Amino acid sequence: MSSVASMQYVTDNHALFRLINDAHSSFGDIFFGTITGLGDGLIISLLCSLLMLFNLRLGIASVAAFIVSGLFAQLLKRIFDMPRPPAVLENVHVLGHSLTSHSFPSGHSTSDGVMVLLAFLIWQCKDWRSWSIASLFVLAAIGRIYGGVHFPIDVAVGLLIGITTMWLFWRWSKAWPIDAWQDSQWGWKIPGFIVAVQAAVLGLGYHVQPSTAQSLALIMPVGALFVLMHVWKSKLG
Repeated sequence: MSSVASMQYVTDNHALFRLINDAHSSFGDIFFGTITGLGDGLIISLLCSLLMLFNLRLGIASVAAFIVSGLFAQLLKRIFDMPRPPAVLENVHVLGHSLTSHSFPSGHSTSDGVMVLLAFLIWQCKDWRSWSIASLFVLAAIGRIYGGVHFPIDVAVGLLIGITTMWLFWRWSKAWPIDAWQDSQWGWKIPGFIVAVQAAVLGLGYHVQPSTAQSLALIMPVGALFVLMHVWKSKLG
């Protein structure tokens, strides 16, 4: 890439960041400050574990995609070590703690990307639920820009990594011998135990990132335990 093209890329990236970050409001702070927490690692892990209670194959594939894509994103962070918006721009509107390093790619957005494709694998493309859930996680990723911790390129690449990894594990999972295990009692008891542990950790003092989304540390465990109790009753009833 030439120096002129490189400068134009940086300018465009910063301009788009400013367009989103400068459009802050009281409502936007509450909305994005909350939903961007959906990309937190423990919350994504809990959602994937819940899926194992209903679709073991897809649930395991999503857990694997979440772990592998997250590790890959962290590796890229260390390799590139790009500065975050507050380190290079002035008057950045920040939700939660101000961060300055390891910007590229966005780890939250990588996890969001896994969930974006997962929504279309759970439901059909024409189903409104798939578009609703996918849109929610795209907005959660955009919240990383609104919250002043990532540039648009960080979020875009993170989403791409998550979507690609989820697609690869979904294709690979078709060859996994999971059907027999899903029909056994352990097919739901082990995921149920994992859900219970994750819900307990999340609800007992876990700090959600960003801190503005801490309310999810109460909402998600309660919802997860409600689902777990429903599954328990249906399996033992």
